[in-house]
Amino acid sequence: MKLKITALLLFTSLLLNAQLTLRGTVVDEYDNPLPFVNIYIKGTTEGTTTDDEGRFAFRTKKNRGTLEISFVGFQTQTIKVTRKTKYLNIVLKEGTDVLEEVIVVTKPKNRLKKKENPAYRILKEIWKRKRKNGVDLVDHYQYKRHKTIEIGLNNLDTAFIQSIFKDQYKQAIKEIQYDSDGINYYIPIYLSEQVSKIYGNNKSDKEREDIIAEKAEGLGAQGFVFDRMAMTFQNIDVFRNNITLLRKSFVSPLSTDGFATYDYVLYDSVVNNDKKLYNIYFFPIRDQDLAFKGNFWVADKDFTIKKLRMQVVKGANLNFVRGLTFQKEFDVRNDSIYIPTKNVYEGDFTFLDKNDANKGLTIKKTINYEDYLLDKPLPDTFYDFQPQKIRPDQYYKSDEYWKNEQKEDNNDTYKLITSVKSKKRIKKITGFINTISSGYINIGPLNLQLGPFWTALANNEVEGLRTRIGFRTFKTKDDRFRLAGHVAYGFKDKEFKYGLEGKYLLSYQPRIAVSAAYQKDVEQLGSSLFNTTQLLGNTFGSTALFSRGNNFFLSSVEKYATNFDYSIHNNLRIGFNLSHSTIRSASPENFSVSYRENPGDANFVSSVTDVASDMYISFTPGRFVYGLGVEQRYGRNVFPTIVVNYRHGYKGVLNGTHDYDKIQIKYNQPILLGKFGLLDTTVEGGKTFGEVPVSLMNVIPANQSFSLVPNTFSLLNFYDFVTDTYVSTHLEHHFNGFILNRIPLVRKLNLRSLLTFRAAYGTVSDANRALNDGVVNTAGIQNIQYNAPNKVYYEYGFGFENIGYGNLRFLRVDAIWRSDYNAPANSIAVPTPKFAIRIGIKPGL
Repeated sequence: MKLKITALLLFTSLLLNAQLTLRGTVVDEYDNPLPFVNIYIKGTTEGTTTDDEGRFAFRTKKNRGTLEISFVGFQTQTIKVTRKTKYLNIVLKEGTDVLEEVIVVTKPKNRLKKKENPAYRILKEIWKRKRKNGVDLVDHYQYKRHKTIEIGLNNLDTAFIQSIFKDQYKQAIKEIQYDSDGINYYIPIYLSEQVSKIYGNNKSDKEREDIIAEKAEGLGAQGFVFDRMAMTFQNIDVFRNNITLLRKSFVSPLSTDGFATYDYVLYDSVVNNDKKLYNIYFFPIRDQDLAFKGNFWVADKDFTIKKLRMQVVKGANLNFVRGLTFQKEFDVRNDSIYIPTKNVYEGDFTFLDKNDANKGLTIKKTINYEDYLLDKPLPDTFYDFQPQKIRPDQYYKSDEYWKNEQKEDNNDTYKLITSVKSKKRIKKITGFINTISSGYINIGPLNLQLGPFWTALANNEVEGLRTRIGFRTFKTKDDRFRLAGHVAYGFKDKEFKYGLEGKYLLSYQPRIAVSAAYQKDVEQLGSSLFNTTQLLGNTFGSTALFSRGNNFFLSSVEKYATNFDYSIHNNLRIGFNLSHSTIRSASPENFSVSYRENPGDANFVSSVTDVASDMYISFTPGRFVYGLGVEQRYGRNVFPTIVVNYRHGYKGVLNGTHDYDKIQIKYNQPILLGKFGLLDTTVEGGKTFGEVPVSLMNVIPANQSFSLVPNTFSLLNFYDFVTDTYVSTHLEHHFNGFILNRIPLVRKLNLRSLLTFRAAYGTVSDANRALNDGVVNTAGIQNIQYNAPNKVYYEYGFGFENIGYGNLRFLRVDAIWRSDYNAPANSIAVPTPKFAIRIGIKPGL
């Protein structure tokens, strides 16, 4: 085994030496690091710029050449480099070079008015042309796209490398890649590639993608977290005024309103292939703004972007993000059409803080574009057909295919991943990342996970301290069958509760999934209004560890359920549920769900048998979907959600006690408002036809915990409002620093402000009031008065988010007030507060 690893690493070394990797630092004569120094291979566009610490690192296909180092106010240097060149310490001397035809400025201490800034003239020309250039200018286009996603551990020292490779350390250290700083090391743990052909028709505004081949290797496939992090790098369109990233709106450096966010500095100009290029740098005016810093090269006369490099400023304080870098390269055809040739998106993620000395996780997404064919139309029916990936191995290709398609260093990376993915310490690190993101812990080779860990402990008045152990089968994210369940125990009622659910993907195309479940558990039916595909109850009202007041309003639910789900498209699903539920009070001496079998009856029935069917349709245009198995995960990109559900109850079927119809509609739309932030809007409504007890009515969702829960009311008690017809709305506007970043001293705290407003209105029919009137608990006390918010009830407030330290800034604190209303005189309920402080947790990504 040792001989195999040594041979593998020797072979990897030979392949790595086939290209030149240059790294080093640039300082002035006083040993001060120089940021934004231009470093290029002479006669090419291959190169980079130094970072804030004067460091640089890049690769070139050439194995020798002349390195040119230039910076305004300093003498340009040239250095010959070969494969023997390891690390460069470059000292630039001050000079008096003056560029002709271009007025060059450094970043001023006092801002220049934009008309006095020489970069303004160039930006104006870019703005005029930016909507006219690109493949959108032609009627039809085709191109080939090669997408690579690589994930690795960065900033590793020699001690860490030695702990992994042990006896093979001396040989391995020669083969492992350097990190971007040229000092520490980097180990890849996952690599995927996809080759596609893209066909576009601008006349009909349709685009078709045909995947040709896919390949993946490594540890990232064990969970959804790496997919979600990789999708952080969507197709960043820098020509739009605002760029959506992590559900936040960043101002583009090419925005027509860019001078309100950026300082622009025209540094110099060069001649490349007989074309004059201007080099413009940009810096955020306020370091805490959601903005970038970097530079771009602009071609003279046609003012097209040749190359752009930008990175998110650290002051933006994105959770778990130490750095995000974006690089784009374009080719210009006929002096009017620019086409992308390469995009490189790179993210550096850390858990605790942004300290450059800490180990982190690198995710790099590289997209190469080639074989452009413009203005060659295909039949309209060709663009209408959209091929879909339906199986994990659908686009498998042989090794012979990839020998021709892979970029020059991917084979090396695959072999290195094969060597390290079985290392125990590497597996522990990736397992920890998956656990933090999903809440589940892998159990050895059993293909079993325990979790989620945040539901392990809870407390309520009925069960006392509640412990819960959940599990699910999990081999890969593309599992066709999945079994999940839980066992819970209450130390006060001394009873076990449990649930089990099995899911199976019947068909990949069309995508059809079926599931069946059984549970016997305690639920808080007054904490949610809407549920379609979740068969096992999982309401937060019975799983909170800390709550205000008393919560005896719990129901004991025994439920059998099955689901049939049909995906017409990733973003359009229809489904059908059948369920049989027996509902009783979990604390009959305090809380009753009894009802009169008929209005006017003297006797009450203490349990409800609900036999019902649900038909639903879910439409989520623009949503990203991860995984091809029976369970899928969804991206956190900004997309609308529309859900319609129709429910019918059957009396007499399998002892069903009630015949009724219920229709519910829910609409959610996050709205990006540019630099002003994001408005998250939810509106829902419903109506129940027929006479039903309180267990089957629509309870306005209350929240008696001290944490914030979406689409609930924090200053209501459970069952304060019960309706058979309702409408509600929840509005949250997140300013993303737009206000606080403009206040001196306060902006150093990196806080972000938000406003909230929630409202509900509903009614109860006379027939339903009569059915539930006079219901008492076993002590003979009428503890529930079935009020409805027939006068609009609302809550409003403001808050601060991005609270924490370093990269752990996921806390949010809200101050909330409510409108006046007459709270029900429930014997066991505590008065509802008129004002409260609540805490929310939002991990990010």
